[in-house]
Amino acid sequence: MPQTLKYKLKNILIHQLKDLGTFLGVLYAVVIGSAVMILEYSVDFGTIFNIDILDTYTRLISVTNVLISILIGISLTTFSVIFVVMQLASSQFSPRILRHFLINDFKMQKFIGLFVGTISLCILPQFASVFCPNTPFLVTLSLGTLLAFYGLSWSYPNMITYLSINMNVSSITNRIKVDMIEEINILYQENWCLGKNLLYKRAIIHPDKFKVSVVSPFDSGYLDSVNYGKLKKVTEYVLQSEVGFCFENAFQKPIVGEFIMKGTTTLLTLVFDQNLTPAQVQELQKEVGAIVKNAFKVEQFRSHTQDINFGVRKLVDIAIKAISPAVNDPTTCLNCIDQIGEIAKELAMKEFPSTDAKSLKSEHIQVNEFNFEEFIDFCYDQIFQWGKEDPTVIKRIIRSIRIILPLVENPFHLKILIQQVEEMELSDIYNLTNHANGTLKISKEKLFTIENELSQFRKKAKQQILRLKQKEILSFYEIKCVSDNEVIASVQSDAIAYLNAYDY
Repeated sequence: MPQTLKYKLKNILIHQLKDLGTFLGVLYAVVIGSAVMILEYSVDFGTIFNIDILDTYTRLISVTNVLISILIGISLTTFSVIFVVMQLASSQFSPRILRHFLINDFKMQKFIGLFVGTISLCILPQFASVFCPNTPFLVTLSLGTLLAFYGLSWSYPNMITYLSINMNVSSITNRIKVDMIEEINILYQENWCLGKNLLYKRAIIHPDKFKVSVVSPFDSGYLDSVNYGKLKKVTEYVLQSEVGFCFENAFQKPIVGEFIMKGTTTLLTLVFDQNLTPAQVQELQKEVGAIVKNAFKVEQFRSHTQDINFGVRKLVDIAIKAISPAVNDPTTCLNCIDQIGEIAKELAMKEFPSTDAKSLKSEHIQVNEFNFEEFIDFCYDQIFQWGKEDPTVIKRIIRSIRIILPLVENPFHLKILIQQVEEMELSDIYNLTNHANGTLKISKEKLFTIENELSQFRKKAKQQILRLKQKEILSFYEIKCVSDNEVIASVQSDAIAYLNAYDY
């Protein structure tokens, strides 16, 4: 629980509080500065410390102004260089990493806040002295001077070190992975175990039911997040209204991260088993629309909040660019595949759908989410498409999935992972015929390493299938369906049959 609370507070600071650096700068300058100045105005510190405050204040101003000039100079130079480096990094890796350094990086926002706040704190007492010439704000000016020394001697070198480390592509990809794993643990709080549903499929609205649609009132943008606590009020309102007796379910239409068009995209669909009058429909759209507007959040950019696919999207983008002829950096691609594998491993052990989606189902609200099959396709398909003729990339994809297999006990998830590799049909690309006729331009040694990697993958897959059989997990789902959904039951049956018949 403390870890969850810590992550939620971090999420608010990083992803939801805009201009955090400005906020921290104002905290230094206005809050701290004003508090100390009010204290100085009320207390005679000259008598307490037995010094000539006015003379000391006058001599300190020249030192402070020099420090401010130095601080402004190095800040401008440093941030100019940062923007140039960031622009080069966005071209080489992905433009979606730009916000990571400034807007979404808490430490960078602290550095910005300290520099801006310190400069403001040094100027504030000098500005106040214009209106209060007989009150030298020595303590406030001293505090600003000390912070300036601190910024130059400690924070500035620390910032340069931090940037040099975090602008490395390995640090970028690792940071994305860490954020995604934290988000997964927030959204999917329960691991899968025997007796639970094998898979999740989106609920389908019956075409003959009466539907009331609530379209987006927001400016066009991306669905950033949904406050499901507030969304519950939809059910409370509808059930208490005169049409509550014929209400069935409310369906969230877009997945978090999808593009939303104002006045066009349907955010929520209410389903009834009886037709409603135009007046009732209008009243519902008005009242439910107000709840939806308060619960849904649409932003100009996507963020990691409730959007695991966005983090994977950035890693896939970096991987694809890295193996393009213009960049030709396969090592970066391998690093991205490793990080994607860790995210996939974390999600493969979780129960679908998310914790919020399961709790809202009892509230007659169907949440729209991606499922594990879509997620794995999203992780590997594009990288395979662009790197299928590079044996190094292919070997790393196979190895990335192979490492996950022994940890996966959900038969459906295991089937999806195995199928992901088998449907690559690598034997059609990497064979002696293609090597002999020159279609495959790699050494015979590389060809054999692919075959060896594929052989190890199949061996590991068979071992895990055997382990599930010994635990009687496959037989449990062969004779029992834990879902009353026919589509889910059919897919579950196909998954068990696939694993039982797997023999490569």
